Amino acid sequence: MEDLSGRSFGPYRIVAPLGAGGMASVYKAYQPAVDRHVALKVLPRHLAQDREFLARFEQEAKILASLQHPHILPVHDYGESDGFTYIVMPFIKTGTLAAVIDGHPLPLEQIRRVVSQVGDALDCAHARGLVHRDVKPSNILLDERGNCLLADFGIAKILEGADTLTATGGLVGTPKYMSPEQGMGNPIDGRSDLYSLGVVLYEMATGQVPFDAETPLAVVIKHIR
Repeated sequence: MEDLSGRSFGPYRIVAPLGAGGMASVYKAYQPAVDRHVALKVLPRHLAQDREFLARFEQEAKILASLQHPHILPVHDYGESDGFTYIVMPFIKTGTLAAVIDGHPLPLEQIRRVVSQVGDALDCAHARGLVHRDVKPSNILLDERGNCLLADFGIAKILEGADTLTATGGLVGTPKYMSPEQGMGNPIDGRSDLYSLGVVLYEMATGQVPFDAETPLAVVIKHIR
């Protein structure tokens, strides 16, 4: 992960790196005009050279910015700066569902709350024809009151078709939570998100995912079979 601390992306000044995944890096940034910290998700730099990607990025980012729900992490802004494309979201201090699970089963009431809130968020998005494509514990943030905020909505769609090959042969997503149809590279709809939420439910109840293997491709095959 490249440390971009001190650099400015539009009106946002990078403060510190927060983490990196297979698709993007996340940074804590400061927005002086409104005196607040935000989270900047910065996409791989080479993608900004792809005009088709930039058109898709702008189209999807506009849709995401209009998506309003109490359990969906909102998109404040998006843009391109110095060869980077980025998406601006609220900075949440408290962490993710993945950190809460950490290999241990959760209380039944907490499981019910997560499934209810994330399910409502997905229902709202699916009603507008939007599919998340990467529902997993690390994309479910928890606020100070323990309420869920589903993050990274549409990031997988933005990167779909870009030159971002992964160990699963070019699929964008997370094999341990991926539906069979997504693993096979077939068209997907909201039912694929519900499958992934079901995997999250299983992990919350048992502390483990239902399928694991030594390679991402082997995990995908287990889901398919």
